[in-house]
Amino acid sequence: MHERFSVKAVLFLKSSLERLLNSRISTDKVLPYATKFKRILIKDSVCFQIDESLADHYPGSGGSGSNAAVRIQFEYDVLGGTINDLDIHAFNDQDATNATATMELVQEGDLVIRDLAYMHLEALGKYIENGASFLCRLNTQTKAYQLDKGEFAEVKFDLIVKRMREFGINRIAEDVYIGKEKFPVRLFIYLLPQEEYARRISKAQKEAKKKGRMLSKVFKAKAALNLFITNESDYSLTDENAWGLYRLRWQIELIFKVWKSIWEIDEVKKVKKSRLECYIYSKLLIIVLCWQLVWTTAKALQRFENKPLSFMKSFKTLKRYVNELQFFFDGNRFALEHFCREFYDLSRKKHLLEQKKSQERSIDLLAKSLIPMEAIYIQGQLPEFAA
Repeated sequence: MHERFSVKAVLFLKSSLERLLNSRISTDKVLPYATKFKRILIKDSVCFQIDESLADHYPGSGGSGSNAAVRIQFEYDVLGGTINDLDIHAFNDQDATNATATMELVQEGDLVIRDLAYMHLEALGKYIENGASFLCRLNTQTKAYQLDKGEFAEVKFDLIVKRMREFGINRIAEDVYIGKEKFPVRLFIYLLPQEEYARRISKAQKEAKKKGRMLSKVFKAKAALNLFITNESDYSLTDENAWGLYRLRWQIELIFKVWKSIWEIDEVKKVKKSRLECYIYSKLLIIVLCWQLVWTTAKALQRFENKPLSFMKSFKTLKRYVNELQFFFDGNRFALEHFCREFYDLSRKKHLLEQKKSQERSIDLLAKSLIPMEAIYIQGQLPEFAA
């Protein structure tokens, strides 16, 4: 058995996963109406430690962390559930490098929502070349400028905070230029509540004290704000909906929680490299198969009954039935359809997402933040891609 975990076995499982990812079971969207964006792509990576004997193949962070660790990059469309990228890397293959290496996966009409680790000017420029839009935070170290009488003047965030508090304004939008290259973007500025600002400053001061540093005036001013940048025009991304859309990015953290708590993808033993990779790719194969079933069910529930599905509850149920999912592999269409009908009936009774007072559901954020195409036409604004 040990000898069967070979390079050939790894290549077989990897190619099987790639073939599965390239299959498109459904292109339906979770929303009942059309929006400007064809896809809304969110991406992040999940990491876990492995035995240090594999440090040459999967180097980790070192120091107090493990000398060997795996990083899995994952990107999907929150509108339709299609997986856009899923691959295994070493821990030290950082997110910024991956953003540059996978830019060709972003297409015209996409909205890319990423955290700061992925977003740098080279990536942003490539997204624009591909006809895509982006929404991300403004790095606290990146300077922003505005044109003043033909000259670039640095944005004074301390003055912005002062005036927003003085006049009771909680959000504004400005056209600015960022970085040394003076990259043009739209900047959304949100003033945080005083208690949130106090928490941020307290945390930052503790970190600065450990490093023997002092917080700058500019940093303190930016800490009072949430700052987002985009290349998108006024009618589809505004200061009213940008923050809500960005919050969708946290849904991927719930997915990683499913991977770890339910499928235990990070529970690995000391094994040789090929066996480790076979284990991870096998787990990802099962996860993707169940992912497609869950998303098909979620879209049907939303469309026909206007009810949101809980992915956590759904995957817990599928974990119990994992040994009965052989029809996925043997092509038994009748068994698959029968299971899907039963799973749908069970989901509408047992797998619905509960509404929490302190937290908005992702479907609510989508519905509230995305402008239907019909509304764009009514406003007399025709997007370029539809012209």
